[in-house]
Amino acid sequence: MWQTPPEAAFDRIVDLARTLCQAPVALFSLIDRDSQWFKARSGTVQDGSSRTDSICTLVVEQVGPLVIPDTHLEPRVARRATVTGPMSVRAYAGVPVVTPDGYALGTLCVIDHRPRPFTPEQIEALTQLAEVLGGELERRAVQVQLKRLSLTDALTGLPNRAQLREYLRQSAQRVTLSGERVALALLDLDGFKVINDSLGHQAGDVLLQQVATRLREALSSSDLVARMGGDEFALVLTDVRGIGSVERVLTRLRDAMERPFTVGGRDLPASFSAGVSLYPDDGVDAEEMLARADTAMHRAKRAGLGWAFFNALHDSRSASDLELLSALHHAGERGELLAYFQPVVHANDYSPAGCEALVRWQRGGQLISPADFIPLAERSGQIHQLGEFMLRAATREIQRGRLRRVAVNVSPLEFDQPGYVQRVSDILNESGIDPDRLVLEITESSLLDADRSWAVLRDLRALGVQLALDDFGTGYSSLSALSSLPVQHLKIDRSFVQGVGQDGETGVRSLEVVRAIVTLGRALGLNTVAEGVETPVQAALLREVGCTYLQGFHFGRPAPLA
Repeated sequence: MWQTPPEAAFDRIVDLARTLCQAPVALFSLIDRDSQWFKARSGTVQDGSSRTDSICTLVVEQVGPLVIPDTHLEPRVARRATVTGPMSVRAYAGVPVVTPDGYALGTLCVIDHRPRPFTPEQIEALTQLAEVLGGELERRAVQVQLKRLSLTDALTGLPNRAQLREYLRQSAQRVTLSGERVALALLDLDGFKVINDSLGHQAGDVLLQQVATRLREALSSSDLVARMGGDEFALVLTDVRGIGSVERVLTRLRDAMERPFTVGGRDLPASFSAGVSLYPDDGVDAEEMLARADTAMHRAKRAGLGWAFFNALHDSRSASDLELLSALHHAGERGELLAYFQPVVHANDYSPAGCEALVRWQRGGQLISPADFIPLAERSGQIHQLGEFMLRAATREIQRGRLRRVAVNVSPLEFDQPGYVQRVSDILNESGIDPDRLVLEITESSLLDADRSWAVLRDLRALGVQLALDDFGTGYSSLSALSSLPVQHLKIDRSFVQGVGQDGETGVRSLEVVRAIVTLGRALGLNTVAEGVETPVQAALLREVGCTYLQGFHFGRPAPLA
């Protein structure tokens, strides 16, 4: 907060203090060991003073209101420069701005250039405004902590997917004019599932932590290693002159992994398969490079290669993908699309609160994994038809009285499509349901264009539907604008919830991340929904930290409503 630019929220509070106290000057000051600095001011051009000259230091030291009707008659301050100098403080009233843990950061004060009293009502108004300032400071501190946590993987301490995307974008910008390249390598551990299944998730977590350390130590300081989730890691290699330099790095990493890892007294081997894409050869943005590196990685794994570079001849869309895409195009008319529902419960007593609607595809009597057909639908544009199918399914069940409230996922491609708000409006009008019973879940990646996304959210909210920010904490773009977004719910991503209840540092850190999100949500007046709750222990801990709603296999798997 020290020496940061003025902010409108603080300026409004200071202006209000000046008006209520009928004083020519009002200040929100922050005080450190040596100085006082005015974070917000009204009626003066001064920006601070030394601590020894400040009257506000007396307020901080006594941690209570200080009222001085005439500074010339108060020996403690009469000779201070703020009284005798240009500020000419003759009457003073100040109250401390205190954090929830009792630490006084500064003061909210009003001053006059003539002797005068201040009424008890004015001091009470100052006290209440100072409490508002303290709450705003707490919210911003939580936001800073949350942004740091949202860019870091809780288990390994490595950068996560969001930070990787930003680093990749910045690296690409730097090399555009140099003629060099940036390499993105996705690494997937071989045989990790066997270790997880045989020795347990805790042993698997320890192995992932040791792998993360070894990868980080083997890379140069200009390169980045991130954890993408599960047993998948990513490397961003900068200043790449060609394939040969990437292979040298991968060889060094392979050699570093040859030494066994010790987990629970056992020596465990670990190796990886990697896929590599190059900027600008294989992609112009992070998503394209990630997709192509992933394609190359799966080719390397299938062929038993250590690594493979993206190759358009080998990695173009397969015939099976094209056949699946054609079948998906006709799935709706053939009645193959299904709506599954997963319960959402109140955290305080586990009573039903509603359901999340999830699309499923049953083809030839077999369910196709959403991981197989959702990406195809997004790449081909068929996601719009799937989204409309789910909206109609959700509103139909609400109309029939079988469900009280239903949440429906909104793809970023749907959200960005012109006319999306009108489509939602038409479906609501056709169904005749109370719009408040429909929740639209918007992902953070939908909000990259801040001005347009805010306008769409505003229009959706005007229809009367509720809005939820889905997968909260896995992106980075919306944190700074969260306080102004017209959403009512934050859905805490399952990647933060899965570590809750585990022994050791993983469990502690995961719970603290969730606690930080809940605290931020509470400060903004938002409900919080924890996804991926799988055990009674997780449910109890998430209830204790204040989550509003819970969702996960512990309360029910997605299933047809019948």
